[in-house]
Amino acid sequence: MNTMTDLDQTKNHPMVGVPMEKLRPKKVRKNIELTLWERLYVFEILRGMCITTKHFASNLIGFVIPPKGKKRSVFTVYYPEERVTLPPAYRGRPVLVARKDGTEKCVACGLCEKICPAFAISIVAGERGDTAERYPVSYILDMSRCVYCGYCEEVCPKEAIVMSSEYEGLADRNRDNMRYPKEKLLRSEESVKGRIDYIRRIYSKCNY
Repeated sequence: MNTMTDLDQTKNHPMVGVPMEKLRPKKVRKNIELTLWERLYVFEILRGMCITTKHFASNLIGFVIPPKGKKRSVFTVYYPEERVTLPPAYRGRPVLVARKDGTEKCVACGLCEKICPAFAISIVAGERGDTAERYPVSYILDMSRCVYCGYCEEVCPKEAIVMSSEYEGLADRNRDNMRYPKEKLLRSEESVKGRIDYIRRIYSKCNY
């Protein structure tokens, strides 16, 4: 039986933000020596104030007189009517990846539970009678403890748990509501395909 929950935050909401092709990491200059001009700091402070003033003026004009045919020219999100297009590297709520038949890919090896620095994961393993395949009878993720480090995703040999792009509902006044069972964590592989492709490239999981 398919027990996956549907918490797609992009449904019925326009996506705005910086295009993915522009989200490129910038190189950081390391072990450089400051020039005399830079060591004086006064001129650098003035240069920073000029940049800030330029952005302030352009944003103000963009709100008052937006370009023709556009709602606005500045990067502003009208939340919650609009949602931000998040990069694949974003680490949101950890979720379990499900197969097409709705069963979890997790084999209850316990590596994620072992490596979690916050002790946020609790697994009870079992075996399916027909195939003797291991699976988590119980998988509890305590989001009140999770620190979003991504260790569980990195150590998993089956790509069964990934950091999703879900950022809503991560806080609650009742701590009991932040303990997610397996049924609330299951997501289809298609819904987290972007993140899986990313971790294969970063962690070289394609070798598994």
